[in-house]
Amino acid sequence: MPRELRALVAASFDVFARAQTQQTGAFGVARASREYREALKTCIFALEDRLETQKEADAEEEGEFLDLLKVSLAIWHLCELLLLRGGARCADRGLAYDLALWLQEHYCSSLLEKTESESERLRKQQKPEQDPAFWTTVQSLVMAGNGPSAWSLLAGHSSYKSLFARDAGSLTGASMKAAFQAVQRLLLTMPGRPRDMSMEQDGPAEWKNWNDACQYLLNTDGYIKSDAGLTTLLEIMSAKEDVLKDHASSWYELMMARLFLDEPKAIAHRFEFLMANCFRAYNSNETKMGNFDCIILAIMQYDIQSALQDIIALGFSWMAAHLADLLQKSNVIVADELLPDAECILRERFVLEYAMEIGASSGMWQFAVRYYEYCPIFGAIAIRSALEREPLPTDYKTERLLAYCHGKKFLAQTQRHITLQRAQECKNKKAYASALQWMLRGNHLDDVDALCDEILEECNEKNSLTCLHEAVQFMEGHPEFARPQKLAWLVRYREFHLVLDDCESLRQRLRSDDLTNKEELENKLRFVSIEAAKRLDWLFSSAEAPKALQSEVLEQAERLLKQSPTVFGSRHLYSLMAYLQQLDRSFDSQQFYDSGSNKQLKERIESLISRNLAEAMLQEATASGCGAAATASRQGNPALIAQQPYLLPDVSFTPMED
Repeated sequence: MPRELRALVAASFDVFARAQTQQTGAFGVARASREYREALKTCIFALEDRLETQKEADAEEEGEFLDLLKVSLAIWHLCELLLLRGGARCADRGLAYDLALWLQEHYCSSLLEKTESESERLRKQQKPEQDPAFWTTVQSLVMAGNGPSAWSLLAGHSSYKSLFARDAGSLTGASMKAAFQAVQRLLLTMPGRPRDMSMEQDGPAEWKNWNDACQYLLNTDGYIKSDAGLTTLLEIMSAKEDVLKDHASSWYELMMARLFLDEPKAIAHRFEFLMANCFRAYNSNETKMGNFDCIILAIMQYDIQSALQDIIALGFSWMAAHLADLLQKSNVIVADELLPDAECILRERFVLEYAMEIGASSGMWQFAVRYYEYCPIFGAIAIRSALEREPLPTDYKTERLLAYCHGKKFLAQTQRHITLQRAQECKNKKAYASALQWMLRGNHLDDVDALCDEILEECNEKNSLTCLHEAVQFMEGHPEFARPQKLAWLVRYREFHLVLDDCESLRQRLRSDDLTNKEELENKLRFVSIEAAKRLDWLFSSAEAPKALQSEVLEQAERLLKQSPTVFGSRHLYSLMAYLQQLDRSFDSQQFYDSGSNKQLKERIESLISRNLAEAMLQEATASGCGAAATASRQGNPALIAQQPYLLPDVSFTPMED
């Protein structure tokens, strides 16, 4: 969508929203219509300015769109004149002149520019009446309702100028001067320009007096009768139909002339017939009309639904939506009549079409859903559909959509869909932490389990736990999120590997040359190893332990079982024995033992369990038999107090401390 059209959408929505919240009478509707029209004009001017700087190849397509905007502006302006003013059409005595000015602006602009430029050229000549275009230009200015400009050119007639250069006391001179002055008065007081000096104050009598003066001068003045140019000019001013047809070059110029020169009261209620008659003067019948002309005729005939349908066919739904809204507020169209094929009112149908059109453009979803809010029948469905189809490339945009949904009960499921859609986007980009976070926010626990399986599979393929660390690390800072069992297992599995990394780090320090704190490091290593054993016990005791990691968990158990003295407690070893028995009884045990290494691993672990169990039971018996002496010894030896808990494998594990 061009940026100029985006600006039009934004400006129009402000007007639309105000029109829905305020009590709009005839004055409010007319004001809103003018604001819409000004926004459309601004869009047209901005687009014209940009196209002037573009190459022709780039501007060709947008040039067609610019023409469509200009056509839409003309149609809107006409609807404002005929439909949105309120009151009876025939009661507005100045409407005929407003319609003539509308024709000037939207149909005859190029013709008027040509006439004005020709008038400027003729004014510079000494004897302009000798130019063949002189009388044609004067007559065209009169037919355009521009009496002052017509007189300005006519005053350059050499015969009139000569009256001031010599004695005009002769009979011929006096007659000529009187004729020109009479024409001057008529041209300068021509009805319709400016409007407030004619029909508004003095009523129909003003036009009748002016027309009677034209007829009288034409029929009685001898000098005018003797001058063909002045005679034709007065016939045009008297609105003689055959003369107007002879001098008009198109149907819209003829219609403009008749609107300016005919009696306003006589044509105020029959504009459609006037247009049809003028069109037939230059064409065989109305079937030759183009789409734009048909829309104009339908508006003049008050056929609103057909006009709106033709407007939609133009491909510019902006106008149909906002125009239908104002027409309903003006009671031009019925507010509660359902369309049989759409099951909604006419206004809602056009607003829906417009909102769908702008919603298809990038970044315009917020305007689309706001328009949907004013559609009582299909608005909620359309909002859900628009939000669910909106792409979510960033977290920021997702948050904006969720903020819109917040507090709206009918969008509760849409919120969950948005979070899942964003999670899928992150998952496709391998951003597993973000994907898990969005799934948990939307409470998509089944999808969390599926993603956990994918993370483990990728870890196996790459033989690395990097993606696992990145995926679940964020859980440390979000205790408010629910933890499904499989995700909780992954979090503990990551913690277990972090503890193993600490063990390896301590072993490397023990192998270094500096052994001044060897005893302290050995105590720390034993404590960390005991913590690893506790976490390992939780991992193979969980029902959510992935089968793909059975071998890896048993290998880690073997490494810890090889340490002496044992780091396992007796209950941990019994749990490990139960886990091995469960492996034997499981349905897929054969699949596990198909690998000879797994079978040998199990046998080695079973042989190590017996030694570790004996050591664990001995340690536990020794610890429980210390009695009062052990208690007194601990009270007198602070160092032993710090070391003693590390030797108790039954103590439930706590976060590690250095």
